[in-house]
Amino acid sequence: MRHRRLLGAGVLGVGLLLGAVGCTNHVVHRERGFDAYRAQDWTGAEEEFRTAVEKKPSDFRSQYYLGATLLKQGRATAAQVPLEQALQLRQDDPQWRPRIADLLAETYFQQERYEALYGFLDDQIATYSQQSIDFTRKAKYLGLLGDADGQKTALQKAAFFAAADDAEPYLAIAEFYLSVNDFENAVQALRFGYYVDPENERVADMLRGLGKVPGPTLAEAPPKPELLD
Repeated sequence: MRHRRLLGAGVLGVGLLLGAVGCTNHVVHRERGFDAYRAQDWTGAEEEFRTAVEKKPSDFRSQYYLGATLLKQGRATAAQVPLEQALQLRQDDPQWRPRIADLLAETYFQQERYEALYGFLDDQIATYSQQSIDFTRKAKYLGLLGDADGQKTALQKAAFFAAADDAEPYLAIAEFYLSVNDFENAVQALRFGYYVDPENERVADMLRGLGKVPGPTLAEAPPKPELLD
């Protein structure tokens, strides 16, 4: 009798183990997707993230990385759907919303859906109370589409709405001036960036690349003029 009980317990344990192995949840597939993504195995990553999404559509991370993986493969049309889902799930998340919006904008750009792109960029600005990062995103695509004046205006607004310690708009402004060989204004933008965030390594590296030694005397407080429509 004791032998039968032990045998029954062993069979039950094996059955539970096999059940656990055969029934992986979305988190397991998402982690496998991360491993494949880091290894630049886009096919494997797509398979794992897609399975994770099928198991739990509300898993925004899997939706986001499925979209990112599809973009890595040049499949912008396919990437749009999971990124739209991810944005809907995290539209009020100050950390994830901008990251998702960046990739979603890229899907429109790669599809050459420029009207949709412009509408999306402006909608993000209007919906989220004119945040600096949304103006920086708009400036990027205006520049790519050849609208230098619009790009410059968007960058000025990005700086205007930036947090007191946010150097990103000034880095973007410096890159804009470098693209048109205006080194004087590029340095000026970096001086503003150095003032707001003296620990920013990108600012320091760009200054050094332009022959300037980062230090307290180089920092200059950026102006905050009124914006004109």
